[in-house]
Amino acid sequence: MSNLQTTEKWRPSASLILVAKSKSVGTNYNLLMLKRSDRTAIMPNQTVFPGGLLDTEADETVAWLQYFDEFGIKEEALRQLVLIHDNRPNILAPQGTGCYDRFFKRTSIWAREIILRLTALRECFEEVGILLCRNRNNLDYGQVAQYENVPDLEYWQQRVHNKPSEFLELCRTLKVVPDLWALYEWSAWASPATVGKRHETVFFIAFVDTQPTLLSEPSEVKQTMWLTPLEFLRLARLNEIWFLPPQVYELSRLLTIKDYESLLEFSKQRSRLGTTMFMPVAYVCGEAMVCVLPGDDFYVKESHLATEYIEFPGTSEEFRARAKLVHRYDLFGPAALNVELNFPPPNGHLKPQNLPKDLLKL
Repeated sequence: MSNLQTTEKWRPSASLILVAKSKSVGTNYNLLMLKRSDRTAIMPNQTVFPGGLLDTEADETVAWLQYFDEFGIKEEALRQLVLIHDNRPNILAPQGTGCYDRFFKRTSIWAREIILRLTALRECFEEVGILLCRNRNNLDYGQVAQYENVPDLEYWQQRVHNKPSEFLELCRTLKVVPDLWALYEWSAWASPATVGKRHETVFFIAFVDTQPTLLSEPSEVKQTMWLTPLEFLRLARLNEIWFLPPQVYELSRLLTIKDYESLLEFSKQRSRLGTTMFMPVAYVCGEAMVCVLPGDDFYVKESHLATEYIEFPGTSEEFRARAKLVHRYDLFGPAALNVELNFPPPNGHLKPQNLPKDLLKL
């Protein structure tokens, strides 16, 4: 259901899929992922893209609008980040009672496309010390993200970590603006209604020409990794890292494009087509667990009300045979998702590929 109406039970957040060009043969780019610290992980070796919760005080303040204006950012440059579609998921819909135009009149009505980009960029700096930004001499809003080497990086990282609203002060001090225009809308996921702690997350994708130097925030990050999608999935199959289903699904999509420039062009064009919220609905079929996604014949229209597992009187094979349109994944263990999608992906997106059978031999 693309226009999912979530409530305060789902906390909004943003993640950043950061793609760095490499000289490797085959897949010529790497992705940045991080192992969460033992304090923050829900499972040992949980691995995620950089990101975290929206902070209203830090990300939603009108002080950002004032700063953009002082910096010389024109209204048209901000408007190009706003996508108006009839079926926007709630997390990306206009907030409050006003329309988008009120956002540009310095009210408390914000466009979430801008807020969540600020969230993703702030969290990326907090967690691994990467500041994607532009200065006054480089306001060309290019396709590839720019980043700044931050003096006293550890000091600023801790300052922002302890008080997220200090991210704006960091930008003021360095005389830069967050590179919002290099983040392309990629996907959106919401926690199933069956879980206790629920989040809804917008995934953005951004590209850099070279791998930036990283500084891990020790209370949040145990290890950082630059690897290809296939290498990450292989490590998950070997039980060396652990993913939640959204990470597996997105990595499986990225298996489709192995070229950096091709992925950049695809991401730029696809981002204008919008996003469908993926909130899995879980069915129990005998001993198997099957999670269905939007477009599947068994998807529940009001998925946010599916707070209990749905019992199906039969096997997963029988469950599959009952559907003509299939968009689902089977859960077999950590990161062992078997994704099936038998119709064109929504929003012009990539069709996920299941892991090669010889993956462990690579």
